[in-house]
Amino acid sequence: MWEHRSVSNKVYTETKLMRASETYVRLMDVVEEVVSKAQIDEFDHTQFLKYIPQRGPWEEVPESDISKPDPRTRYIGPARARLLNTNLIIGSSWIEAERFKFERRIKNVGDFLHQKTIINANMWTPKQLSTTQTLFFCSAGDEDRMGGSFLTGDGPTADHPFLGASEGEEPEWEPILWGLGHRGIVPDSDPLDQCFYPSLMHRGVSFNNRLGWTRFSPAGFGKDASGYIMTRPGTWIWPAVNGNRESPTAFNLLVNLPDRRLSFGEEGITDVFMTTGKTSLYCLMGMMSSTTVRQMFGAGSEMVPLEFHCIEPGLDEWIASASDEDKYSRLFEVCATLGYMLTDPGIGSLGGASKRRRLVIYPRDQGNLLTCVNASQVADHALKSNYEATVFTKLDQADFMNRVTRRFKAYADLVAASEVAQGSRWISQADFHDGEKKQIGPNVHSILSVRGYDVMSMDEYLQTFNDISAAPNRLMRRCIQSIATNALKTVYPLSDLGESGDPAPYDHIFGSKEGNPLVYYTDIRFLVPTSIDKMRSLTGSRGADRGRMREAYATMTNADPMTSLSIQDVCLPFLADLGEDSWQTSTGLSENEIIVEVTMAVNPARVWRALLDPTTKNVFDLPKGKKGTAANLWGDIFIENDVLHQRMEKDGLGHYLRLLKLGFHWANDEARKIHGLK
Repeated sequence: MWEHRSVSNKVYTETKLMRASETYVRLMDVVEEVVSKAQIDEFDHTQFLKYIPQRGPWEEVPESDISKPDPRTRYIGPARARLLNTNLIIGSSWIEAERFKFERRIKNVGDFLHQKTIINANMWTPKQLSTTQTLFFCSAGDEDRMGGSFLTGDGPTADHPFLGASEGEEPEWEPILWGLGHRGIVPDSDPLDQCFYPSLMHRGVSFNNRLGWTRFSPAGFGKDASGYIMTRPGTWIWPAVNGNRESPTAFNLLVNLPDRRLSFGEEGITDVFMTTGKTSLYCLMGMMSSTTVRQMFGAGSEMVPLEFHCIEPGLDEWIASASDEDKYSRLFEVCATLGYMLTDPGIGSLGGASKRRRLVIYPRDQGNLLTCVNASQVADHALKSNYEATVFTKLDQADFMNRVTRRFKAYADLVAASEVAQGSRWISQADFHDGEKKQIGPNVHSILSVRGYDVMSMDEYLQTFNDISAAPNRLMRRCIQSIATNALKTVYPLSDLGESGDPAPYDHIFGSKEGNPLVYYTDIRFLVPTSIDKMRSLTGSRGADRGRMREAYATMTNADPMTSLSIQDVCLPFLADLGEDSWQTSTGLSENEIIVEVTMAVNPARVWRALLDPTTKNVFDLPKGKKGTAANLWGDIFIENDVLHQRMEKDGLGHYLRLLKLGFHWANDEARKIHGLK
């Protein structure tokens, strides 16, 4: 291991030399210089309007008491650049090559970040222009996609998927840090590698996007049949994320500036993108054990919770495609990982005043997922900070906020323990067979949700405002039959999700008689790429009463649409791609497309059962002629390894260890009962 120490910009400029112990060269100087420059530049709105196609959000509309004709009065002001939030992407499944097969107009990570930055311009108000920062944490093997590092003297080629710029074009990535030594946490790595932390100066728009990534490259870091339980993150991942002021990590310096609010005007991290794999889990555990890093997980108001976004294939799909041993090990690990996210005391104490957190799970095979998530993130912030310009509904802000808060509390009480509610447990109880009485599973503290997307045409969307057409019913059926089912398959088997022959075909999912439904609450949002003024003139009204859609929902689900359904139309004026003659390009949507987002808060007590039930179905031949369960196949070696258990306790992994034991013993005992094994 080598020690990190920063070197002053002055010394570096004079000598042009740096040693392995001086790897954070010029970082703070350059980042602050870039930020202050972006904030000082006066924005030339007259010049800007010359290269904006004057249509879509920039179109002049007839003046009325609810709309202003000149687009500059609607959107452009002093445009002081402000960093909106920091996203962490932990584990590479969010940006793996597979992902881009389902994306329109995004070919690689560079395109994804470009799109994220442009979509964030939706947050433009007359007071400020916002941007976002994205940090990646990936394991070895992501060099091609992530930019990785270059030996001293080498640089990226023109066709590099992340850093390259084709001939004659201005490169969008300006390297602001060299020689970070991203693999410095691993003995024998080369600290003189150059690592790019690009800053995006985007085509005359007065803001700047800072981002970085950290790669872990320990030797022999691969998947094996026993899963990832045996690896020791304390020696290689944790030192990269668990920094303090005396020995900061790259992560600390990029994300946790002491004067973060002054420099960037930012609350903290509002979104963490992760998978159920080991890189994600161990990074997060390392972050939770560092007080310095914990400060970065900012407040999150009632409107914008601290969200963890997880991506998974459908439960049935992945059981069908994996080998026996691997599929069962993954079921136990996913059950423990989701349990860790929902019950760990460290994560439970994150967040601001309302301690709001949500774990959202997306289906992996979903077209346009990255684009839709980018847009959704902006919609969350738009609702919070620029209500008047973005939301298309009758409700005024105070009433809207009240409803959101009331609804949230109502279904949070079903899930999280509080003074008035028992809350839900992750794995109800299990017998550890160690002489102690039965162990009770930990309380859930976060809302667990699943989310699906679809893209529809503007014409089809406008039809839904017509009370005498069947469009509202058609759209609600599509939301439940296709988008909701696709999202729910990540946590429930498809056998639980199909339509029944009853008059209310989805009653078993949304309106269970025992008070134990699969879904507690459904939130449907239409993200519309046009301005509020244009939208009002198109529909000829100030607001949109979604009564017909509520009726259709009630008919299909037998759930009360007033307490278990929320429908919102959110205008994001700069969401559409306005063509090559504009800075507004590559957003992934055209002007006549709408994103439909369906988010459902699911019942955690039903989810852990859905994950563990398949492990109770089969019996296997074990060595020495005994019969055993899927839990034996997966966990015997692990469960009997007391030395490993002590090590995990010492490393602060006691909570995770207990979840793994609960999963093992519950499934093993349940399977033995079912199959009559001793």
